[in-house]
Amino acid sequence: MAGGSDLLDRRERVVLAEDLAGVAEGTSGEVMLHTGMRWLRYWVRFDSGAERGSIHRDKLVREAEWEDFLIKRAEAEAAAEAAAAAGELVGESSSNGADEESEAGGDDAGGDVVVNGATLPAHLLARSASARERLGG
Repeated sequence: MAGGSDLLDRRERVVLAEDLAGVAEGTSGEVMLHTGMRWLRYWVRFDSGAERGSIHRDKLVREAEWEDFLIKRAEAEAAAEAAAAAGELVGESSSNGADEESEAGGDDAGGDVVVNGATLPAHLLARSASARERLGG
C-alpha cells in the first residue's frame, strides 16, 4: 500500500506511486481537493501540467515519505520473490497430489481468468459460453 489511511490536505505535496494514464510513477504534484465521504478520492495537479481526479490514497505518497516508500516496496518485492521461490520448492513435492485431486473431480482452477483484478471461475465462463450458444450468439 503506497499511502496510509491518513488524509491528505489541500495543497499538500505528493508523489504518484504507480503509473496513471498520461502521468508516470514518481511524478510530483499538489493535492487540489479530495472528494467523497466514505470512499475518498483525490484531485491532483502534477508538475508535468496534468490534472487527474479520482485517485485513491494508495496511489499517492507524501513527498517527504517517498524515499522510505521506495525502500519498503523493494523489501516487500524481495520478500515476495523469496516466498514464491520457497513455494515452488514445496509445490514440486506436492504436485502429484494436486494432479490426482484434479482427475478425481476436485476444484480445477486451470480455466479461471483474471480480469481487472477479479477472478472469473471456469465454471461461470463455461455457463456463459453455453448460454451464448443456446441463444445463437
